[in-house]
Amino acid sequence: MRYPDIIEAYAGFDPLQENVTTDNPHIVGVHAPDSKIYIQLNGSNRRGVNTDDGGKFEYAWEALLVGDAISMQSKNGTNYEEFWIETIRE
Repeated sequence: MRYPDIIEAYAGFDPLQENVTTDNPHIVGVHAPDSKIYIQLNGSNRRGVNTDDGGKFEYAWEALLVGDAISMQSKNGTNYEEFWIETIRE
């Protein structure tokens, strides 16, 4: 379940299925089917993650800290376009 303020503000646009926390560093989300997204933690190197034919993607971090920011991006030509940023709250 997502945080209530995210549900209210981003209904229908939130790509994540559940909150990403220090206790649950596993990302499960949805984006364009059969595509590749890029995730980046605090400006570090991007990691490519493929979506399946339904658009689902998953990635697990070893550890996260409160305040960490995870950027989710798609690539358009040579540019990376951020479509979501998740800040770790707990």
